[in-house]
Amino acid sequence: MELNERKERILEVIIRSYIDTAEPVGSRTVAKQFKQSISAATIRNEMSDLEDMGFLVQPHTSAGRIPTQKAYRYYVDSIMKVKQLEEVLKRDIHEGYLKVAGDLEDIMTYTTNLLSDLTKYASVVLSPKVTWANCKHLQIIPVFKERVLVVVVTTEGFVENIELNLSKELTIQDSLRLSNIINSLLGGLHASEINHNLIDELANVTLEEKVLLREIVIGVQEALFEHHSQVMSTGVTNLLDYPEFADTDRVRHLVKVSQKKNILAEALIGDHYSEVLRITIGDENKGEELKELSLITTTYELQDNIIGAIGVIGPTRMQYDHVSSMLEYIRHEINQNLLKILLD
Repeated sequence: MELNERKERILEVIIRSYIDTAEPVGSRTVAKQFKQSISAATIRNEMSDLEDMGFLVQPHTSAGRIPTQKAYRYYVDSIMKVKQLEEVLKRDIHEGYLKVAGDLEDIMTYTTNLLSDLTKYASVVLSPKVTWANCKHLQIIPVFKERVLVVVVTTEGFVENIELNLSKELTIQDSLRLSNIINSLLGGLHASEINHNLIDELANVTLEEKVLLREIVIGVQEALFEHHSQVMSTGVTNLLDYPEFADTDRVRHLVKVSQKKNILAEALIGDHYSEVLRITIGDENKGEELKELSLITTTYELQDNIIGAIGVIGPTRMQYDHVSSMLEYIRHEINQNLLKILLD
């Protein structure tokens, strides 16, 4: 539904005022923004129309209006403009990332705390997930008797260490040969295509080696399949400063949301993992736990492959433009740092 220019401007004024104050907005507040270019009566009529159209509600008869979720969605889609961050803030963020450069875990921890501190909302970070499909090459290292360590290097340059128990103790020569065989397969195939049948069809490989290869491939597949991206979150206490979260029940609700990592991970990924910036408002969120909240997320990538996501959780009267600009710049910093890790 498209609004005419005047209705759109009035709606913007009401939304921005309510975001700042959490107080219903009356016609006098709106009129001050127009500097007498529109009469108070006209503004009241337009506000009444916006209420009839589902963009505003009046909590009490004598009170002003407050925006609905429909209003926030219209604002995000049709009115909001994501502005560039101030150069001073960009510099501070960049310098912070320079201090944690080279360590993936430090980058993720720093990002979580940074988002919470700068936005004054709750932050969520989904760290990169290692999967069998990302496997570039591996090295098998004998540890003790039948136990081996399989070092998996992904196409993104990350390393995963997996310990396995095999049916036979390996010598150094055995481990090198088996590593070379698997790596030769990875060089010509997508990692997910390596299966039992493919191993059985290998030429110049003994029956015993085929058994060991199957054990290693199955062990690595299972370990990487079970590997879940780490979900890091902080700043839930920030939300307690907002009047909509003042009552005890909502506090308990927020604590539960912060503890349910699977819900947070699903919210970050959603059905649109490929989107650079995604905003979901109230009832648009899938989980019941997030129905009274808004979530702004973005993905980060390495060599054009999306490998994780970051997000901010807040009330539906969130500073959508400010948070969006923050996420876009921090996404850029993460991408640059991950590229440095890969190149180093």
